[in-house]
Amino acid sequence: MSDPTPSDAAPSSGAAATEKRNDTVELQEVSVTFGGEAVLADVDLVLPAGRTVLLRGPNGAGKSTLLRAIAGLLPFRGDILLFGARPRTLEGRAAFAFVADVPALFEDLTVREHAAFVSRAYQRPDAEERIEGWLEAFELGDRLDEFPGTHSRGMRHKAALALALGLEPGLLLLDEPFNTLDADARETLSRALRERADAGRINLLSAHDAALEHDLGAAVVEVRGGQVGALRG
Repeated sequence: MSDPTPSDAAPSSGAAATEKRNDTVELQEVSVTFGGEAVLADVDLVLPAGRTVLLRGPNGAGKSTLLRAIAGLLPFRGDILLFGARPRTLEGRAAFAFVADVPALFEDLTVREHAAFVSRAYQRPDAEERIEGWLEAFELGDRLDEFPGTHSRGMRHKAALALALGLEPGLLLLDEPFNTLDADARETLSRALRERADAGRINLLSAHDAALEHDLGAAVVEVRGGQVGALRG
């Protein structure tokens, strides 16, 4: 793999100019390679404030890779700015929340303890009450003192979504968030995403369900073979 450009490296002159647009998420010539092979190639994308954006494309197209690169979990070339901050900086990490398709939860913490832990980790004491509110909304209110290992995949996913939503991040990254949800939970999540967009926040999620474009009032970005199209809608 070729050496990536660190996400907290000094910006080029062009990147410095775009840092002033701190209400957007911007990707500039972002590429990700595995074993010398390009998985994402020269991605240029701007996510405007107050929008939900769907990443659509076949399995293996690069949607999850794109989400993980934005979250600072993969090395990449190019530049990513989250409201003017790079993903691996303290400001950048505070700007987003990411829920993977298989969420990672601590097996030795109860759901309630997760809410407290995440609030402390993000230095957001106000978030704990909101997280518990979202856990109630996802019908997990009577399971707060249980460990995630005793829960189904769908329940674990709902817990992870509640943790992310309670933080009220400027950018919410979700990898196939609707796949494991029942009908009530799907509506709860859809409502949350619409409310976030109305409040000026940004949602970026991968999904195969074409109906979500209408349900969420979302824009669409097509991802195919490592190529990322322009924002549509």
